[in-house]
Amino acid sequence: MIAALLATAAAVSGTLEPQPVQEPAPALAALGPQPTGATALTVWAGRPFHGLRLDHAFWDRVDLGLGLDVWHEGFYRPIVQARVRVFRAGPAQLTLRGTVGRVLGTNSGVVRTSDGELAVQLGFALVPSLAVFGEAALLGATDFTREHTTGVTQVQGGLAFAPPGPFSLIASAGTLQGVRGSRAVGSGGVSLRF
Repeated sequence: MIAALLATAAAVSGTLEPQPVQEPAPALAALGPQPTGATALTVWAGRPFHGLRLDHAFWDRVDLGLGLDVWHEGFYRPIVQARVRVFRAGPAQLTLRGTVGRVLGTNSGVVRTSDGELAVQLGFALVPSLAVFGEAALLGATDFTREHTTGVTQVQGGLAFAPPGPFSLIASAGTLQGVRGSRAVGSGGVSLRF
């Protein structure tokens, strides 16, 4: 009798354990924000800089992150960022991203500025593991003097591929437009979710 009760209790307790949430479109999750409780480490190489981000989702639609951008010219920028999923409807999602940072460097010619970025991204999952996205962003930099205050816009598109497992691949290309003209931007990298 006791053995039967223990077996029943074990069977019931096994079915009451929380099951991991299955992401319906892992390629969209690779673009952010992460699912609640998940953390992602993203590393990429590109133009105009290389970068590293560590993002963690504290709420269902919001994740917060820390990162570091590194330029070839000898300066770098620590950043903090937040991503907010405005909506997800079927295979489409709209995300807002805000980033603030501070440019520092070892090169004596580097102007130390405070930077900010506000971006809107529209992603569409062609299939659960493959998504296309487009992003438009406004970027500003200032050291609180007129000569070192500027604003630029950036438009880019890309792909996110999330095969089974914790890794995703993300690639993008676009243009950066400012008062000094335009230049091509692009990057490719990998994201590890844990």
